[in-house]
Amino acid sequence: MNSYFMLPRQEGISVTLALGCVLAFGGCGTVRNPSLERAREAYERALKEPEVATHAAVALDQTRLTLERAERLWETKQDTAEVDHLAYLTEKRAEIAYAVARRRIAADEIRQIRARRE
Repeated sequence: MNSYFMLPRQEGISVTLALGCVLAFGGCGTVRNPSLERAREAYERALKEPEVATHAAVALDQTRLTLERAERLWETKQDTAEVDHLAYLTEKRAEIAYAVARRRIAADEIRQIRARRE
């Protein structure tokens, strides 16, 4: 074999490690979108709250649909501006789901207090 193509053992290991690092840290991974990641976290937090799931199911479902739309758009077109917009809407919809849950819980408490008075 031609010595031109052979690397000394130590250099071969260094090249292998370097290639491994490139592949591990983004060489073959997908590009991340920070706002989309924040939106996922906001949805997952809301989803884990039993009060939100119970009292704001529709608002939580709208949050999920907006997040799914953002994820599909990112996977197909990586349109940063539109994905950032949808991610922002996802976060706001998660906040709305919390607010709806709190409002409904408060309304239930008011009804219970009124029922006790009568």
